[in-house]
Amino acid sequence: MNNEAVVRRFIDGMQQPLSAVPAHLRATMTDDAVWENTGFPPSVGIEDIVSKHEMSGEVFGDYNMNIDLLHIAEGTDGVVFTERVDVGSTQAGEVILRVPVVGVFELRDGKISRWTDYFDPRGLLEGLSQLPDVEAYFTGKK
Repeated sequence: MNNEAVVRRFIDGMQQPLSAVPAHLRATMTDDAVWENTGFPPSVGIEDIVSKHEMSGEVFGDYNMNIDLLHIAEGTDGVVFTERVDVGSTQAGEVILRVPVVGVFELRDGKISRWTDYFDPRGLLEGLSQLPDVEAYFTGKK
């Protein structure tokens, strides 16, 4: 499977209730993976990445992420670039988050080892401001 196909499979697997996402992350990312939303501290290691996703559930609930993949391209070096619109919705279908994103993925041995998203963080920050300890979201330590 080429890297573009791996990233497509990864994106497809992210489109399920948030409570099911940790297992998907563990299955598709390396143990030492790095996930970065530019402007925020990176999540380093699969458990830190899973923790950040679980903490977003504390803000937004067990939402579904629907991803409109607009463009995808794999470079000659195997790096995959995506342009997408991520739309988070409650189980009842209410849109709670809409973020245009450019994502960059590096892979190793068929798994994602680095995932960087570039986006305007306004929508995310509005939701995170509801957390009693927003610093924990960024540090991974409650």
